[in-house]
Amino acid sequence: MHVESLRLSHFRSYQALEVDFDPQLNLLIGPNAQGKTNILEAIYCLSTARSLRGASDEEMIRFGQEEGSVEGKVWREDGPEILRLDFRQAKPKTLFVNGKKEKKLSALLGRLPAVVFSPDDLFLVKGSSLLRRKYLDMTILQLDLGYLVHLQAYERALKQRNSLLKQKGLGLADQLLVWDVPLSQHGAALMKRRMEVTQRLGDFAEAALKDLTGGEEKFEVRYEPQLIPNSNAGELSTQILDAFKKVRREEIARAITVVGPHRDDLGLFVNGKPLRKYGSQGQQRTGALALKLAQLSLLAEGCGKAPLILFDDVMAELDEKRRAFFLNRLQQGGQAFLTGTSQNDFKNAGSHARVYRVEAGKVESAS
Repeated sequence: MHVESLRLSHFRSYQALEVDFDPQLNLLIGPNAQGKTNILEAIYCLSTARSLRGASDEEMIRFGQEEGSVEGKVWREDGPEILRLDFRQAKPKTLFVNGKKEKKLSALLGRLPAVVFSPDDLFLVKGSSLLRRKYLDMTILQLDLGYLVHLQAYERALKQRNSLLKQKGLGLADQLLVWDVPLSQHGAALMKRRMEVTQRLGDFAEAALKDLTGGEEKFEVRYEPQLIPNSNAGELSTQILDAFKKVRREEIARAITVVGPHRDDLGLFVNGKPLRKYGSQGQQRTGALALKLAQLSLLAEGCGKAPLILFDDVMAELDEKRRAFFLNRLQQGGQAFLTGTSQNDFKNAGSHARVYRVEAGKVESAS
């Protein structure tokens, strides 16, 4: 599986772009703010229908334009496939597969699994629990489309329930019961899948950190649900319902839902200590990289194919040992796209890499 070519129209800084790629390793070299990350973002859109920077659809349309598009020719196990996303101001984006309009954007999930590495990955360790939940959810979504059904249903019910709590009217407790049931059912499904995936993710992360540090440190990844499941208390959905009853007064007073998987976290520990609190910046960065490598291994195992690797300006922040490790790892996996300001950062990439110069919105092959 690989992206053979990419075509952009009024996407970010690109008025128009057509570029072919190597099926293995592609290096995008150039000064900062010239459009390298925009190419990775376009590819990530074809994988998840989302921006890798959390941007809105409107922000991805070239300034001053009403619409834009991303189109990629992808080679899958069963042959070529054309994926296209059309963006329009103030309207939902549209997905086309081989020229046929798809009803749902979720049709993309699992077709082109991808893992992104970026300098912001450090916040995966030191940032809020929201970032770690997103990391976990996006990993699972690329493995299990059924997870999306529960996630969307849970988020809809949560939004309605919080809106109801803010009204603070008479009979509020009885009205909340209407949303307690779907929240408990879909919340239980989310928690069960997160527990399963985190266990395997933790195995891969521990192995990755050993490779990165030479086995000097022990890395643990733990799913930390805000509601601790009681194995002796029946179904998890029933436990969530019971928890709603116990915190009813608190929720009404605070006008927000205080129990559920929307408040869960991933606990990260090195040598038994919380990485977020006690890890040095170097340890935190290595832990974040180990998490991304674990995601890479998990998707390869679960999807039966190596995911795309989108490596955005990270090499300059790694020492020689870690650069060599990553480049060696890339050569064992699927198609990779790496950005950087200097080709010297990739001197161990090997002669098979295709190099592109990116400057002022233009992309030219240099090899």
